[in-house]
Amino acid sequence: MPAKIYYDSDADLALLKNKTIAILGYGSQGHAQAQNLKDSGCNVVVGQRPGSANHDLAVSHGFEPMSIEEATKKADIVNILLPDEVQADLYRDKIRGNLEPGNILMCSHGFNVHFDQVVPSGRSSRS
Repeated sequence: MPAKIYYDSDADLALLKNKTIAILGYGSQGHAQAQNLKDSGCNVVVGQRPGSANHDLAVSHGFEPMSIEEATKKADIVNILLPDEVQADLYRDKIRGNLEPGNILMCSHGFNVHFDQVVPSGRSSRS
């Protein structure tokens, strides 16, 4: 089966208008996704801990990084792009309690969701 190729005309950026997207983590995936969304005209906030090299990188790219909690509170759409080994603890301690009904929770790598380390509201664990 051939791969389906999507083009700009296949996406409706109007669906993201007036939405705030939080990119949590500004590492290898986070920096690329944050910049792509920003360059596409989306309102992007970055959650990245101060004092890290990625915090400074986000600043150099024109973002004003904030805490994960603050970014989550401001966002309609939250994309977790943190290392797998810290996602479960950060989700429980800093993300879950700051999500509002109707927010969209995403992750570009579903390891922690698949293995029930991150169990979004409305989804029961597999166990």
